[in-house]
Amino acid sequence: MTAPAASASSNNVSQTATPRHQSLLFPTLCSKLPRDRRLNVLDVGPAFPETIRFFSQFRCHLHFADLFSDPLVLRGSSHLSGPELQKALLETLAIQPGTRFDLVLLWDFPHYVDDAALRAFDVILKGCLHPRAIGHGFACRTPDTRIRNQWYGIEEPHLFSIREPREPQLRFFPHSQAILINLLTCFDIDRGMLLPDGRLEVALRANVPEH
Repeated sequence: MTAPAASASSNNVSQTATPRHQSLLFPTLCSKLPRDRRLNVLDVGPAFPETIRFFSQFRCHLHFADLFSDPLVLRGSSHLSGPELQKALLETLAIQPGTRFDLVLLWDFPHYVDDAALRAFDVILKGCLHPRAIGHGFACRTPDTRIRNQWYGIEEPHLFSIREPREPQLRFFPHSQAILINLLTCFDIDRGMLLPDGRLEVALRANVPEH
């Protein structure tokens, strides 16, 4: 789903009050976003009004993929080959040819798909990242770290909103910081901060050649 920064709400939006998550690294990422040109932002989660309002301060294009509701997450992907995974993800992402993202919001998505699906996502993302792109997401400190199913929005650079998903993710694939970067090679981890629940909040920088 694609939406301009100044557009109104999405059909995915819940009107109830939501809990909050304190971000340790996103303020620094925001300070790195260029303001002298139009930005392209990929949010792999649903579109929420607070996220749209937050990015209205930038001249940017927002692309919401809602991968958390994708069949690869809800039903698994072990029955698909690598090319089939790429085709399925390309159809869901629906990224316009020639798009180069400056910011990618991964949230917890990498932990809801298996290694093969994450590699397929990496192949796609490599072709649509600006060489100086940055990203944000969460990694697992250890294989037994558990991640609670939830969706994120952005209220302030230091404050994320949290919502319960309408459909629970059926499987969980914990990826440590090292494994995550081995599978998602289009990014390097620039900085990580350990959270009380055992997750790592990670700031990412693109690892792609100049186009």
